Amino acid sequence: MKNVIIGTAGHVDHGKTTLVKALTGIDTDRLEEEKRRGVTIEPGFAYLDFEDGRRAGIIDVPGHERFIRNMLAGSGGVDLAMLVVAADEGVMPQTREHLGILAQLGIGDGLVVVTKADKAEADWLELVVDDIEQLVVGTFLESKPILHISAFTGEGISELKDALSLLLDNAHERDVKIPFRLPVDRVFPVDGFGIVVTGTLIEGSVKVGDTAQILPSGEKAPIRNLQVHGENTETAFAGQRTAISLGGVKRGVVVRGDVITAEGTVNVTDAIDVKLNVLADTKRTIKNSAELHLYHGARTLLAKAMLIGQSELHHGESCYARLKLKEPLPCKRGDRFVVRFFSPMETIGGGVILDSKPKKRISRSEEALNALKIREQGSAEELTDLAAYELGGVFSETDLCKRADLDKKTCIDAVEVLVADGSVIQLMQNKYISKKVLSKLSKECTGYLESYHKSYPLRAGMNIAELRQKLLQNTDTAEATAVLKKLSDNGVIMLSEKSAALPDFSISYSPTQSNIHEKLIKELTGCGYDVKSPDELSALFSKNEKRDFEQVFESMISGGELVMISQQIFWLRKTYDKAIKLIRNHFEENDEITLAQCRDILGTSRKYALAFLEHLDGKQATKLIGDARKLNKGF
Repeated sequence: MKNVIIGTAGHVDHGKTTLVKALTGIDTDRLEEEKRRGVTIEPGFAYLDFEDGRRAGIIDVPGHERFIRNMLAGSGGVDLAMLVVAADEGVMPQTREHLGILAQLGIGDGLVVVTKADKAEADWLELVVDDIEQLVVGTFLESKPILHISAFTGEGISELKDALSLLLDNAHERDVKIPFRLPVDRVFPVDGFGIVVTGTLIEGSVKVGDTAQILPSGEKAPIRNLQVHGENTETAFAGQRTAISLGGVKRGVVVRGDVITAEGTVNVTDAIDVKLNVLADTKRTIKNSAELHLYHGARTLLAKAMLIGQSELHHGESCYARLKLKEPLPCKRGDRFVVRFFSPMETIGGGVILDSKPKKRISRSEEALNALKIREQGSAEELTDLAAYELGGVFSETDLCKRADLDKKTCIDAVEVLVADGSVIQLMQNKYISKKVLSKLSKECTGYLESYHKSYPLRAGMNIAELRQKLLQNTDTAEATAVLKKLSDNGVIMLSEKSAALPDFSISYSPTQSNIHEKLIKELTGCGYDVKSPDELSALFSKNEKRDFEQVFESMISGGELVMISQQIFWLRKTYDKAIKLIRNHFEENDEITLAQCRDILGTSRKYALAFLEHLDGKQATKLIGDARKLNKGF
């Protein structure tokens, strides 16, 4: 069943509370001071039952300017609005202000109720309606019903119910399948239940037994009990006024303005990028770096407005801006907010959050502006593609959902589309990278290797670990390796066991170096396993050839022609491969190998056999157990 919240708005003493009581039979003035003063201070809550079995929640918000904070706290979860204007007074200052607030909060439908119709003459009533029609031009209430009501005589109450029923038919249905979120507008202890919080469930659904996270503190608590409209329930859904009993929570842990939500689904931030609007009928302007009061959900805090592309924002204008917050704010992209002047306290505008966790530094570049446009108007795929690029490296689905500020299902569906069209590349299970980021890494990698080849022309390539550190600093080794593998698959680099090089790179020896290389190959081939040490090999060449020998020898190691068995023993690759094959064959028929067996299999001395076995231990192919070695990870 569709769950809808109807909110009242309008000037103080225009009969909002009396109207709600006439509609529902419920008196929403629940505080003694409210009874005494006849003015609603805190938001009041009621429900309206329709003949077809539907039930809508009603929030009666304060009208007095001094209680505007409470009005904003109550209106954050409103789906439909009743703008209330008293027939005997007509449109008043708070009527205009409340209408502006409703528009900034993104409320898209409603109607106007002219109360106290029994107190006005027909001609006066006609003038009031004319004023209302002029007031709502260009707003969501333009061309909406204007109904005359008298709570005292009952005039128009039935017609109002019918009109509200029609509005319910067309009301937007909130998403109950995403993680739940409830801005807290009241907190109080209840004997036997502990701490109870109330608010409008603006997203998702919540069940008894779920774990709630209290933001911005991050504290967690089990949900012990749920009530909707004063009745116990096992599950509450988006669009319902909900009371939640939190288990194990002490007083002061949760306060008005906090958000109760599913764990890890809402960002907490000290800055937000927004589309900021100034009300059309205000005489005020917002200047760059202006201090403002920000109203979001049931939370109020100070913010500094850093305008993007403008130094001043006049009435009816809008622009992108970053709001630097004096306190942490739990929020999501798409959330609506209202801003009031720091002094004097006057509603000036509002807007919508585009980025709930922006990069640290504000940017006015074309790229940054395009990103904000996508966050304002883009599809789920465009938002996800942007987030993938902004993450700047390898990411998981969880990382992407948070950056894109999308629910998990929407985000994962978008990822599948992007992977299919090649905009996002899957590297391994639940690990992805943006195609644009990979392209940037390709250019950087090419630059690193070009510089390396220029500095070390006789080395086969840069050590892979060194390249990972330069190119993908602070990235998990497995993820970084997957990126290098993808660059290799794309033909950007050429990978060997230990090094990376550009595809068109090859070692080029001088004539002297070529002779040294040939002599070394001949020497090492003839020696087999019983090779000379590097110093003994160096002694085969003249003093003038020493530098060239060192370069050629290092080149052979980096290129994989030589395999280091120990610091003093280097085998040719073909010699090494032959030894590996012999030992592997031995293990196919035996569970272990001794030093003596290895010596006999290779036909070498104990010195070289022991060095080779220790080398295999170091590669975790084998493991020494007692006097023999058994297979560990194998070959």
